[in-house]
Amino acid sequence: MPIKKQNGKSAALPPEKYFWCCDGQIFKSIKELSGGLAKMPESTFKYHANEQKNDFSRWIEDVFNKKTLASLVKKSKTARAAAKTIKEKM
Repeated sequence: MPIKKQNGKSAALPPEKYFWCCDGQIFKSIKELSGGLAKMPESTFKYHANEQKNDFSRWIEDVFNKKTLASLVKKSKTARAAAKTIKEKM
């Protein structure tokens, strides 16, 4: 279920909705994800985004209900490209 807004601001993301990266990083927002992707090793990116899955795009869509952004992130072939896409589209 997407995060609801309170008084025009996004509600705090509950811990069960955080993105838990395989290298121990934890992202609580799309902005944090973008910053993490900008410096993420490609091996970590490929663990989460490969031919079988794309955890980043799924998280963006499922938690924040941003289908267009999720679709664009899913097309990114590198962590840097995904970070740039998020930065440009947010």
